Amino acid sequence: MMERVDHRDDKSFAELERELRADEERWNAVFANPFMGITVLDRNQYFMMANSAYQNMVGYTNDELKKLTPLDITPAGEREINKALFKELQEGKRQHFELIKRLRHKDGKLIWIQLYVFRIPNRVSVGQHTFGMSFDITEKMQAQDALQVAHAELARSAQVSRMGAMTASIAHEINQPLAAVVANASAGLRWMAQTPPALDEARECFEQIVGEGQRAADVVQSVRAMFKSKGLGRVSIDLNQLIDEVLTLVQATLQRHGIVVHTELDKRLIPVTGNRVQLQQVLFNLVTNAIEAMESVADRTMLVKSELEISGEVRITVEDSGSGIEPENIDRIFGSFFTTKADGMGMGLSICRSIIESHGGRLWALPGHSQGAVFQFTLPADTSRDE
Repeated sequence: MMERVDHRDDKSFAELERELRADEERWNAVFANPFMGITVLDRNQYFMMANSAYQNMVGYTNDELKKLTPLDITPAGEREINKALFKELQEGKRQHFELIKRLRHKDGKLIWIQLYVFRIPNRVSVGQHTFGMSFDITEKMQAQDALQVAHAELARSAQVSRMGAMTASIAHEINQPLAAVVANASAGLRWMAQTPPALDEARECFEQIVGEGQRAADVVQSVRAMFKSKGLGRVSIDLNQLIDEVLTLVQATLQRHGIVVHTELDKRLIPVTGNRVQLQQVLFNLVTNAIEAMESVADRTMLVKSELEISGEVRITVEDSGSGIEPENIDRIFGSFFTTKADGMGMGLSICRSIIESHGGRLWALPGHSQGAVFQFTLPADTSRDE
């Protein structure tokens, strides 16, 4: 009796082979695409392979990349978050992550990529392989930066314009009594120089000097009252939210200067009552000053911190790693017209202190822990909200 031969297994094997070949062709098509950078890393995070799109993106050949890890071509200030995410991936705490980050091209320029990384289980060896997909978004980020720069410049121009208008108004108002003081003083001296001295006329001049001096003092008092006025639309303000808004406003400037910002925002923070525009201006000035202070240093980091004091006050800290403040200038920097900038007017910190004090708070400066400077201000919390 002839044995019957079943060819179904042979047919299944042929189909499987065709499917594997089709899968390989699809993978090769995906891997060879010119738009998306594809990488595979080993358990030590060294590149195992990178497609031509990724090689073109970073300027390294596949053989050169095999001697590197992604951290080797990541700017120093951004490596910690990369390490943390890859560690969580390796430990199985997450299956994937996505990140917008910068890479340093072989020629030294920085590029922006949108990165998606997935964990590939590896049952043979300890650890995991990772699969990454990268998209070059440098042009998009540059356009976004340009827009943010334009917004920041517009806000700064508006600030300068308002300051210029206010300064011109103050100068005009004070100039008149000062001119009268000088004129009356000159006249008084002439009356006193006569023989005999015309004391009645001189006394009249001196009385007019007193009056004009009081008029100038009234102008100054009205400027102070402008900051202290309760009619400036004071509302309840979340300072954590205000910090986020200011950092968003200067984000393009921070990126352009290569500054890494760390925020430590106290979630227990109680709102304060104040004028939103004025307090935003204080934060904007302190952050801008910190940026400018770090122009001459290589390690550029900024800490912006909020905390609720035991006393019930809210404390805000802006710390930079810049060149610092000379000890003899720690208190002088808040004086009107004192500046260390070649083109500065010396009004910024003076006005900031006036605004904070008009809100019932304090503003001061300290030397940084290792370098740079620390600016802090406190404001009374709005405890009425808890009643």
